[in-house]
Amino acid sequence: MIILEKPYVSGPLVSYLEKSRIPVLKNEMSELLTKQGHNLNLLNDNEFVERYHQTGKLYAVSENALVWLYPHLAGSELIEKVKIVKDKGAFRHICAKIFPDFFYKEVEMNDLHSLSPDALPLPIVIKPAVGFLSVGVYIVRDKEEWHKAIDDIDKNFAKQCAVFPETVVKSGKFVLEEFIQGEEYAVDAYFDKEGNPNIINIFHHIFKSETDVSDRLYCMSKDIFEKNYGAFNRFLTDLNGVLGLRDFPMHVEFRVDKNSGKAIPIEVNPLRFAGMCLNDLTRHSCGLLPVQAYFEGIHPDYATMWNGIEDDVFSFIVLDKPYETTKAIDFEKIKKHFHGVVETRDIMNPAMSVWGFLFMKTDKAHRDELNEILNSDLTEFMA
Repeated sequence: MIILEKPYVSGPLVSYLEKSRIPVLKNEMSELLTKQGHNLNLLNDNEFVERYHQTGKLYAVSENALVWLYPHLAGSELIEKVKIVKDKGAFRHICAKIFPDFFYKEVEMNDLHSLSPDALPLPIVIKPAVGFLSVGVYIVRDKEEWHKAIDDIDKNFAKQCAVFPETVVKSGKFVLEEFIQGEEYAVDAYFDKEGNPNIINIFHHIFKSETDVSDRLYCMSKDIFEKNYGAFNRFLTDLNGVLGLRDFPMHVEFRVDKNSGKAIPIEVNPLRFAGMCLNDLTRHSCGLLPVQAYFEGIHPDYATMWNGIEDDVFSFIVLDKPYETTKAIDFEKIKKHFHGVVETRDIMNPAMSVWGFLFMKTDKAHRDELNEILNSDLTEFMA
C-alpha cells in the first residue's frame, strides 16, 4: 500500500509501482500521474483502508500524506505510533530512556520571548515540535544568535508553515535541545514483520559550516556505511524495544558526537524514506530501490553490496534556488563542469524552492568537486 503526494514523486518509484501493481491511493497526485499515461493500481478511500487492514504494510512518499492518514486510520495503533515519532517532544521523551543525560525542553511558541538564553545550556537547537526539512530550525550558540532566531521565527515562520499542512509543520510548539557537535547522518531503514531493523542506506549530510542547516549535499560510500552501521543499528534496536514497530519504514537523522562518539538521533520521519528522491541514490550504488526492499522484504547483503565500488563516493546534490529568482539552471553546463554526474532531475515546478537534483559518482581524483558544489551559490550555472 502506498500514498503518493505532493510535492514530488520520482520516476523510478512510479515505474516500480507500475510493474509491481502495489495498491496506490486514488488522490490528486496519483490521478495526475495516470493522466500522464502511468498505469497505476488505484484504490479509492474505502478500498485502500480495507486493503491496509488486510496487509498492514504502508508507505507514504511525503508527510503530506498524514493529512489523509490521520482521519482515515484514526485510533489505529499505526497512527498512535506515527504521532509519537512525528512529534519531536514526544520522541525526545522516548529517547530519554535511551539517552538520559540529553537536554531537551518543550516550549510554546508564544513563550519563547520569556526565556532567557542565560538559563539555557548553549549551544542548543531550536526547532518546531512538528516539522519538516530545515523549516524553522536554528542553531544558537550565544545571546545574539538567540535573539536573531526568535526575531526570525516572529517574522518568517508562519509564512514557511503556510506551505505545509499542520500534520507536517505546526507553528504552535518548539523543542529546544542540546546541540550535538559532530557529523550528521541520515538513515533509511525498515522494521520487518518480526520487528528487526533493516538499514538500507546511510547518508553523510555534509554542511558548509557549523551553523549551516541546508540540505545541499548528501554522500554515501562503503567507508561511511561500515563506520556507522553498528551504532545506528543499536539505536534502532533499542528504539523498537520501546515502540514495538512492525512492517514500518522510517527515515532517521543522527549526529555522532565528536567527543563521545555516541550516535544520537535528531528526529525520526515515519512511514517514508529520505525525502524528495534522495533515497533513489541507492539505485546508483547497489541497484536497489529502497521502497522495493521494504515491500518485498529484501535484506541488503552488507558483505557484497559495495563490491567493485569500494573507493567511490555517491552523492545527492540539491540545487536550491536563491529566494524569488526567476532564472533557470543549465544542467548541461553542470554536467560538463563536474565529473561523474550519473543523473540529473529537472523539477520544473516554480512552486518549489529547488531547480532539481544531481546524482554523482565521484572517484578519489575528483573529491574536491564535492566541496565546490557544496559551497557554490550556483550563479555560474544559471541560464
